[in-house]
Amino acid sequence: MNKQKDDKWLDELICRAINTTKPQFNSEKWKQKYHKEFQTLVSRAEKTSKVAVQRFNILKNTITKLTVAALIILAIGFFVAHLVPGEKVDTTNITTVTKSPAELLTVASLNMAYRRGGIKAVEQQCEEAIEKLGPQPDKITIKELLAKSNGT
Repeated sequence: MNKQKDDKWLDELICRAINTTKPQFNSEKWKQKYHKEFQTLVSRAEKTSKVAVQRFNILKNTITKLTVAALIILAIGFFVAHLVPGEKVDTTNITTVTKSPAELLTVASLNMAYRRGGIKAVEQQCEEAIEKLGPQPDKITIKELLAKSNGT
């Protein structure tokens, strides 16, 4: 045996083992062999096309067209209305709460007043507390003090 014959023999074995040819699909043979499956595919395609035709027929209706047009116009109107700046409404309502004189003279309240406006703001807050207390006697005796505290 020579070397060339050995190579051909090996090449033939490899080609038969690998089968490098491209497979050919024969649709007619497949339809005959799998007739039931083919009919299932055909029936599914017909159902899908009927649904598509029904959807298209719905759009042919005049009332449907007018409804769709009205919805589109409303959507555009709402979109434009949100883009146009309207009058701004102040939604923050700050109510002024009148504090009692005791609350005006707490450390926290006086500290906030100092931070807000310095010693002038503290003096103003103290004067506001005095005004809320109303007129007070200049001097009070111990009897009067005890009478107010004991209720006698």
